[in-house]
Amino acid sequence: MLTVLFTNVGFAINIPLRVVVDEKEVDFPDAQPFIDANGRTQTPARFIGEALGATVTWDGNAKKAVFIMSGTTLELFIGKKEYQVNGQKKQMDTEALLIEGRTFVPARYVAEAFGATVSWRAEIRTVYIETVKTGKVEYDGDTREVGGFIVPKDIDLMVADGKEDSRFEAMFTIGFLKKDVEKQKDDMEKILLQRLSEDTVKEIMSVIRSKVKDTDLIEERYFYDQKTGQHIYLAKSWPIRGSTITLYILKKGVTP
Repeated sequence: MLTVLFTNVGFAINIPLRVVVDEKEVDFPDAQPFIDANGRTQTPARFIGEALGATVTWDGNAKKAVFIMSGTTLELFIGKKEYQVNGQKKQMDTEALLIEGRTFVPARYVAEAFGATVSWRAEIRTVYIETVKTGKVEYDGDTREVGGFIVPKDIDLMVADGKEDSRFEAMFTIGFLKKDVEKQKDDMEKILLQRLSEDTVKEIMSVIRSKVKDTDLIEERYFYDQKTGQHIYLAKSWPIRGSTITLYILKKGVTP
C-alpha cells in the first residue's frame, strides 16, 4: 500500500518549467514560461532577452519584439513563423505570441540567434541555455586567457574569443544593464593595453568614453594598430535603453 501511495503522490507532483542560462535560473516574476502547441518553450520576451544580455524593445506598429546584442538584431513577429536575424529572413516551427498584453517568444530561437546552445531535459522540465564561449579560453587561478588577453574572472566586462572560422579573435562588450559601466570601460582599457599600442588604445577609448549614457550614440568605425598589424572594429552603439558597446579585434590579415 505504501508503495502505491508514494507512486501516486510522485505522479501528482507538478514540476515547474524552468529556464537556466549559464547555470543561473531565469526569474520570471509575473508571467511564467509554458510549452506551446508546437512543443516549444515560450518565455516572456524581456526576461529571456535580458538574461542573455540583449536589449529588448517592442514595436507596436509592426507587432514585433526586437532583440539587439553584439551587432546582432533579432526580430520576432507576433503570429508569424518567419523571423529575421540582421535582416535575413528565417523560418521557425512555431511563432511568437501576445497573451494578455505580454509578448512570449520561443526560447530556443532567441538563444540560438545569438550563438547560444540549447538543451532540454524533459524529466525535470528544464531548458538549459549556454552562451557560446568560442575559441581558446584557458583558466588559471583568478584569470583566464581569451584570444591572447589575460582577463580577470570577476569583471562585468564581457570578453570572448572569436570562432575559428570568424574574422575576429577577441570581442569586448560593455553592457549598460550591468554594474558600473565606467569600471567596465577602465577594465577594457587595461586589457587592451596588454597587446595594443598605447596610442591605439587611447584613440579607441576616447570614442568609447564618449558614450556616457545608454541613450548616447556611437557610430561604427575602424582603427588600425601598428604594433600588432591588426584592424579593430567598433560596432555601432544604438541610443536605446540597455544598449551595449562592442569592440572586435580582427585577426591578422583581415581587412575592413
